[in-house]
Amino acid sequence: MKEELVRVEHGCFQNEDCAYRFEISVSRGECIGIYVDDHLTSGTAYLDIFKGCSHMKGGKAFSCGRRVGGQTLERWILQNSMIVDKYRFESRELTVWDFVVALGKPVGRDQRRNVEQRLRSPEAAVMMRQMELHLSMDLGLAEVSLLDYYRLCVFRAWLWKSELLVLDRLTEVLRQRDLEKLMQCVRLLLEHGTAVLLFDLDETFMCRYSDRIDVIKNRKTCYRLYPEEYGERLYEILGWKCRNSGIKQAGQYNGTSVVLRVSDLVFPGMPPLNFQICGGEIAFLRDENYSAAVRLRNCFLDGQRWLDGTFCLDGTVYAHGELAKLIGTEIGIQIERPDRSNGVLFDNLTALDNLSTCLLPKAGKWIATRRVTENILDEASRWFAREDLRKPLRTWPLPQRLRFSYYKWYLLNPKLLICFFPFAGQETAHHEMIIDMLVTCAARGMAIWVISSGIDAICEKTENQEFLRRLRYLN
Repeated sequence: MKEELVRVEHGCFQNEDCAYRFEISVSRGECIGIYVDDHLTSGTAYLDIFKGCSHMKGGKAFSCGRRVGGQTLERWILQNSMIVDKYRFESRELTVWDFVVALGKPVGRDQRRNVEQRLRSPEAAVMMRQMELHLSMDLGLAEVSLLDYYRLCVFRAWLWKSELLVLDRLTEVLRQRDLEKLMQCVRLLLEHGTAVLLFDLDETFMCRYSDRIDVIKNRKTCYRLYPEEYGERLYEILGWKCRNSGIKQAGQYNGTSVVLRVSDLVFPGMPPLNFQICGGEIAFLRDENYSAAVRLRNCFLDGQRWLDGTFCLDGTVYAHGELAKLIGTEIGIQIERPDRSNGVLFDNLTALDNLSTCLLPKAGKWIATRRVTENILDEASRWFAREDLRKPLRTWPLPQRLRFSYYKWYLLNPKLLICFFPFAGQETAHHEMIIDMLVTCAARGMAIWVISSGIDAICEKTENQEFLRRLRYLN
């Protein structure tokens, strides 16, 4: 029986004005998967327990087998746990040494000196070799590869003798083979008695590495599943269909005509792209580590040129320098969060102004602006409340803003709509809405090009057969 680190029974946690009910139990050397149905509410509140932002207001708490109060539990967690999330710490000034020592924990001078001595020890050198971390401590943090950065995070947890490591949605940033290498480092940490929590939406990843999976639904811990229940029982609880192997072959859509054709299109560090997308088709390009998305987005939004090849849109071959005049008219760009900089929405404008800004120029020079604006308002009122359309978009809730961003493309009707990681960072509850809007846009005849990490699990959950019919894998 492994020594218990943290246990919370019937826990009630308060985060701002919301209450959450979480059952927590983790022992030394144990890896627990945490499946959260809603990352922006339940998931954030659960993670905030380990950041010190969600406070325990009720229930029983135990630390290392001893009954403790809520404040003692919070103090123990802050002193003994580390969080590694999917957002890399970027810095041009920090070195590897700074990252693992200076940014470890807020501690006293003597404890930091002990950590520095441990970092110089033969034991640390052995651990770095086992984790395949062949890095100089003077190397700039910005020069470290993505995989080595997350390895460093795990090594830092070992160096500081953290009792608990929390890994948040790393499947969204690391490709499969890099995840396997990272989890080898995590196994070393588990062997040293550190407990690990895996927050993720990839059930295959959690099933492979977790000793148990806790399912968080509707702001509370609903289920605690063990390996013998990882099969059909897990899918039943998550409301999914059982996995089948026929998803990639599901697409049966025959597009009317080729809208996009790329031939030997070469970007730095990428193999040549060769494919075509028909009107009404949803074509999926798998990108496990975001490298392709970055290069393609830089091409369409930031002026990066391709090295070689042909880009042909609707029968016309375009040079890179000609793309700027197509973006926002013939080519739509939908990024992960449409209200970010370089997004497709202006938060300070009303929804109607957002639509008018892009549609009025397309209507031509000699138009009655007021009449066209009224027509836009009438059309958009079929989708959104008329009074909401006259409000600034910043006042809209996220799901509606997200839906509106796709509706804008639906009205503008570009020949090609490029969607970068449309499901990443979005709550599971919004996936079906995104799928519906992709199908709606495709039904207008647009060629839809989706660049994202694996979407197999999303395909398995959806009941939108039109989406599966139109979907085609490019790689």
